[in-house]
Amino acid sequence: MAVFIKRLTKTDIEKRLAIPTNSLEHFPGFNGRQGAYLKVKDRSHRLWTFRCSVRKTSYPKPVFSSGWLQFTQHYNLRIGDKITLRKQLKRDVSNGVKYKIEVQRKINLLGKDVWAHVL
Repeated sequence: MAVFIKRLTKTDIEKRLAIPTNSLEHFPGFNGRQGAYLKVKDRSHRLWTFRCSVRKTSYPKPVFSSGWLQFTQHYNLRIGDKITLRKQLKRDVSNGVKYKIEVQRKINLLGKDVWAHVL
């Protein structure tokens, strides 16, 4: 199940990934705190840990901060790339990893734009 799908912006690549607010319900572990760490696997089964945090204000805009920039640099992500964060099925969860991340890039193939997996 997709938690969110997003096209990356300059801020997403250079600072932090802004996450749709309606995705917060899929991130347990806040328990009154402003942040939690999420274990995420990419398509090559590499494990990443992202800190998901929310603002202190009344509008709780969530972001991925710690760990996110290393991910963008490792895969040379670009503005316009599409990211999908999926919640794994219970039977697929191992070692506390509850999420999968996929990145796609639009390429032109034989005159047609198609989305190709980056990872």
